[in-house]
Amino acid sequence: MKEFWKLKRNIQVRILIVFLASFSYGTVFSSMTIYYNQHLGAVITGAFLAISSVATFVSGLLAGFWADKFGRKPVMTWGTCIQVLGSVIALLSNVPGHANPWTTFLGFLLISFGFNFDVTAGSAMIIDDSTPENRKVVFMLNYWAQNLSVIIGAALGAWLFKPAFFLLLIILLVMIVLTLFIVIFMLKESFTPSVSADKKKESVFSSYKTVLLDKTYVIFILANILTTMIVMQFDNFLPVHLSDSFQTVTFFGFEIYGQRMLTIYLILACVMVVTLMTTLNKWTHSWSHKKGFISGSILMTAGMIFAFMTTTFTPIFIAGMIYTFGEIIYTPSVQSLGAELMDPEKIGAYNGLGAVRQPLANIIAASMVSASPVIGAKGVSMGLAISEIIAITLCVIAVNRHQRKLAKTASE
Repeated sequence: MKEFWKLKRNIQVRILIVFLASFSYGTVFSSMTIYYNQHLGAVITGAFLAISSVATFVSGLLAGFWADKFGRKPVMTWGTCIQVLGSVIALLSNVPGHANPWTTFLGFLLISFGFNFDVTAGSAMIIDDSTPENRKVVFMLNYWAQNLSVIIGAALGAWLFKPAFFLLLIILLVMIVLTLFIVIFMLKESFTPSVSADKKKESVFSSYKTVLLDKTYVIFILANILTTMIVMQFDNFLPVHLSDSFQTVTFFGFEIYGQRMLTIYLILACVMVVTLMTTLNKWTHSWSHKKGFISGSILMTAGMIFAFMTTTFTPIFIAGMIYTFGEIIYTPSVQSLGAELMDPEKIGAYNGLGAVRQPLANIIAASMVSASPVIGAKGVSMGLAISEIIAITLCVIAVNRHQRKLAKTASE
């Protein structure tokens, strides 16, 4: 933790915000696929997830453009206010004795929309206030805090999701309101927008046209979308697979069914990140970002496929360990690589385009949920394997293009 106290205050506050957001995610969001599946079935659940992904895709683009035009803090404030509204709607839709999954979806759609504002502008703020030398450490600490909070939130959500879902929604609202106060009163703006005439006339389309012309970054984003789709299985096919196929077991009188197995899988991953992140990063410190991306994503894919191909406790537990080793290696590497490829003058727009990887990955993952009654776990696993091969190929192409560009610039 010594590295944490050496960082700028803005980054420390940003990591605190990530902690609170991840706590909220751990308590409620990780189980919402099961909620929709139980109330409305797999097909509508897949459609809901796809719609949510489209909405967050749009919000990421808007947030990136506005973060460059108005600054990081205003966009984060707007996003958090939208999350407050969404959490109120979700709360009122699930008063005791009554549940409306349709308006619940509307509430969580707004939360996701606003959350992407915060993530996109907040990521730009982290890049603003960090340096190439400490950026990997910043991303590591950010990821560490995220997983520590998920452990706490997931443990709470596991026991309260069925008997006290309304209470979880109250906790969610309180956390978002607290985040809003932190954003308003503790964060400082890290970026001064240009006041030039050209900048004022710039539209969201012209801003992203410039980013899209950066073929190297676009190729990298395509690779990142495919690997992010593997991570998105936590919220998509994995919950459905465990809910429908997991063989319930009892340990010392304690029953573990599908939803609890999902929570155990999530907690296992978070505990491993919290306890092993620093050690594994020391071991892989000398690795290139490309090597970290490839090695980590291969382990992630292998672990997720292993989980899909079995229905019993021990193999799924082992699959979770394999997946998590990969994610620990992959996450700081892919984030550092993405920041390295950005144009410093348009970090917000680059982050806006980068933010679309999650909703686009969610669309792909959600389509697998909708198709899973037909293709089964084997078909979903085959899709993951093919995606990983394509992702590695694209990553290698992007890194090689970037290295050639640097070499050309140096020679000139």
